[in-house]
Amino acid sequence: LWDALVDSAIPGIVDRYGGVVDPQLKRFFPDSAATKLGAGELVWMTDCTPHEALPQPTPGPRTFFRLVMPYVTHWYAANSTPNPNVSIP
Repeated sequence: LWDALVDSAIPGIVDRYGGVVDPQLKRFFPDSAATKLGAGELVWMTDCTPHEALPQPTPGPRTFFRLVMPYVTHWYAANSTPNPNVSIP
């Protein structure tokens, strides 16, 4: 996770979730400047926050938690589990 913002509207830089897809982009975001999250850590990021999933040192499940607030413009149903107790507008 890098403390930066990218324009997700420019094709080929990041995917629609902010994941870095252009390997050349990483030269601007060195690993030494990245924040590596530990188990149980929670961060706020947007689709303009460059990030990548790193290999796990040992195999096991990963859990991603996404909190969608009223003023967030998109919710990707294909990548999220709907809460049966909340209506989706």
